[in-house]
Amino acid sequence: MKSPVVKISFSIELISLPLRYEWKLSRNTSVLKVNGIVTARCNAKEGKGEIAPNVRYEETPERVEHEFQLVLPHLEKEFEENQWPEILAGLSVCSALRVGIDMAFQNLMASIKGISLHAQLDIQTAEGRSICYTIPVMAPSEIAGFMERENLFRFSWLKIKAHRDSALAMVEEVCRLYPGPIAIDGNESWTDVAAALEFAKAIPSDRILFLEQPLPAAQREDYILLSQQSPVPIWGDESILYKAEPDYWKQAFSGINVKLMKAGSLPNAVHLLKTARSIGLQTMVGCMVETSLGISAALSLESLADYMDLDGFILLENEPFGLVKETDGIVRFSL
Repeated sequence: MKSPVVKISFSIELISLPLRYEWKLSRNTSVLKVNGIVTARCNAKEGKGEIAPNVRYEETPERVEHEFQLVLPHLEKEFEENQWPEILAGLSVCSALRVGIDMAFQNLMASIKGISLHAQLDIQTAEGRSICYTIPVMAPSEIAGFMERENLFRFSWLKIKAHRDSALAMVEEVCRLYPGPIAIDGNESWTDVAAALEFAKAIPSDRILFLEQPLPAAQREDYILLSQQSPVPIWGDESILYKAEPDYWKQAFSGINVKLMKAGSLPNAVHLLKTARSIGLQTMVGCMVETSLGISAALSLESLADYMDLDGFILLENEPFGLVKETDGIVRFSL
């Protein structure tokens, strides 16, 4: 059966998103994010998608806006829904823009059909899920006050953004203050596999869920060595882009963090998660600093994830969409 022919108009808007506090990782610090919102319209229906550019992948708001204008003529034409994957694949754009365009399209199709986004993606019903809250890089002496101000004890697990120079002290302080399980996100802070292994052996393995991306993604063989010797599970994040690599993943990682902005499309994020599970790896759906628009799309994939790291919208001073809400460390759809 042929899918219906549609002609969709697309538009883009850049929005400034002030953060509630300084967001510091091992490689950069920010107090403001500028994301893009793509709107796809067909007759009286519309769908929206979010673009969260990441400087790690040389993505900027200016690049996003420029590339969108270049590919707009390739989008605004009549086509059948089943032609969309080919159209999307043919766009020469960065990953965050590609997924923003796809998110708008998938939300539009779901609206036209009167179904949920997870039904549009042909996956199980999405429910509310427990998420972690991430502590940015900071002096260990500041952690107690930060945890109290942010009421972090409502979350069933926490994540620590780690810089190699202060990582051990931060982990020890959080373990002292917080009784639950903890994940550590290295954001490629270590460059030497021996130093990363030394850190992995120094942290309390009975408290740590996993150590995420301690080394640069380019050090592929080092991840295999590290995973073989580390007493805590090693997970991939920056190493996980749009291409499924089951043979490598199985050697290098115990689990993977799939973020929509790196996956390039919602169906491809589903593919990455299913591939990881098929080879026995654990999975997590993560996020950038995003509004509830992007977070709601990520939450739609929760049936494929062992963990959900979707706190990006909580960092925003004024979240504009209200599509999800967090209560007692659980994120649910608002509508």
